[in-house]
Amino acid sequence: MVYKIKIFFLISFLLIPINSNSNIIYDKNNIIISTIDLNYYKQLYFENYGLELNESTAIKNIVIIKNIIKYFKKNNPNFLKKIDEVLIKEYGNEKMKIQIYKDFSRYFKIKNEFIYEFYQTKFDINHLKTIFNSLDKIELPISDNNCLTILGLKDLKYDIYFLNNFYENLKMESKKYETQINNVKYRVCIDSRTYKLFENEILNYIDTETSDDFKKFVYEQQQ
Repeated sequence: MVYKIKIFFLISFLLIPINSNSNIIYDKNNIIISTIDLNYYKQLYFENYGLELNESTAIKNIVIIKNIIKYFKKNNPNFLKKIDEVLIKEYGNEKMKIQIYKDFSRYFKIKNEFIYEFYQTKFDINHLKTIFNSLDKIELPISDNNCLTILGLKDLKYDIYFLNNFYENLKMESKKYETQINNVKYRVCIDSRTYKLFENEILNYIDTETSDDFKKFVYEQQQ
């Protein structure tokens, strides 16, 4: 199976029932927010980030999200349509009928596009080197028979050969990891759990790198 780095943010929909009585608490610039919207958003935020938002912050965030959605409805409706199709496949049509679910999910799919664009067009070996250098160590098993048996563990944090090889694997969408010791090549054995750790480090790094651009984009839509 062809491997591609997975770009995503967790979106949890394990929501408990919320009182159906609703009052309008925000109505400005064609954006309306009800108490139901507010409560659902606060719950979604807590389930995904583990943080409880106060009412004013939650309302501000919802306004930002709705302005972003308005921008894409006006300027790139086809892009938004494609996002909606993906969300329905991932979470089901019933959940997407609830507008705050839908907008919350749309927002993070849009944010992911910034991450994906950076990964595809800007992420280079120097970025990967920065990530490697930020880790305490990169101790991995090596093998001389395609990982059937393990010779031992080696810290590859500053191993230039492995750095280049890992980067090539990312770009070629392959998983043939190698290092070289005394001019002899060895396989580096990386299981799915270990690779997931690398993947998370890469995504967190790119998220940080794209944060300012995304904030700038968000700010521009509030004008």
